[in-house]
Amino acid sequence: MCTGLSYTNGSSRYFGRNLDLEVDYPVSVVITPRNFPFHFRNGETLDKHNAIIGMGMIENNYPLYFEGINDKGLGMAGLAFWNSCHYFPEMKNKRNYASFEILQYILGTCSTVDEAKKEFETINISNLGFSANYAPSPLHWLISDGTKSIVVEETKAHGLMVYDDPFNVLTNEPEFPFHVNNLSFYANVSNKLENFTDTRFAPDFPGFIKMGAGMGSAGLPGGMDSISRFVKVAFTRLNSTNVKDQEADNIAQFFHILQSVLQTRGSDQVKEGEYEVTQYSCGANLKTGRFYYTTYNNPSLCAVDLFGEDLESEKLISYPVVRDLLVHVQNAK
Repeated sequence: MCTGLSYTNGSSRYFGRNLDLEVDYPVSVVITPRNFPFHFRNGETLDKHNAIIGMGMIENNYPLYFEGINDKGLGMAGLAFWNSCHYFPEMKNKRNYASFEILQYILGTCSTVDEAKKEFETINISNLGFSANYAPSPLHWLISDGTKSIVVEETKAHGLMVYDDPFNVLTNEPEFPFHVNNLSFYANVSNKLENFTDTRFAPDFPGFIKMGAGMGSAGLPGGMDSISRFVKVAFTRLNSTNVKDQEADNIAQFFHILQSVLQTRGSDQVKEGEYEVTQYSCGANLKTGRFYYTTYNNPSLCAVDLFGEDLESEKLISYPVVRDLLVHVQNAK
């Protein structure tokens, strides 16, 4: 399962996600320069496009991205959508892209959310798999340019749907409209001071004890499930107070919001002896192209700069993920 996030503070915009899985895929930070040719299964070739950076795997000289941002400031992340997702066969009246291609196409050709929304008016996400070893992954997508966000879902009942996402977050099941409606059940949850100096339990509450700060948020769910995580990360993001509009402050705040829904080993059992954990968290500055990440065993921030590479190249670029713990020992001799 996963959590996606778009975060804006002042003039700065960030996009990223938690990847929660029981499997630690051999991912790397992958950069696709502008002149690397994308050959799509529908017969189209995109010889020149926006540059992309994100976490992914390179298979047969093709970048399989889990998420990414482009050099124009648009981000896109695919999140698990196990039960509701339904990809249709190729349609003659639509432009067909496989689920493993759609991120590359949208980030390769679009600069804004509005441009992406326009593209999806004529797109069908087809049920083609990458190979015999890689069946189509059931996904839905969070897309953001830092000013607005959308969610893209394809289901059997509704076909391909594009939803405006004013909360700028996404998790997994159920369909996005459920998550939006479900937030109303938590309308009385608050971060405000008055919520733990007063009580709404009853007009007269004999013996009411003020137990300390944070009592207004006592109704927030804390489970590992996607419904709970959506509520928790939406609450955390919406109540995020402004920090200095500086890179260090912004990226620290971004990762703290993601950390509000981290999964630790042992708390979410998938099957006997296997537990879903946050394999990595990532966040990218949509303006500067700097891609930050942490891994489960290495919470120290690492980064790769998109604009530090030759983006006119025709060859994929990758950097291995730093998985070993990095510790700054202040009194090392």
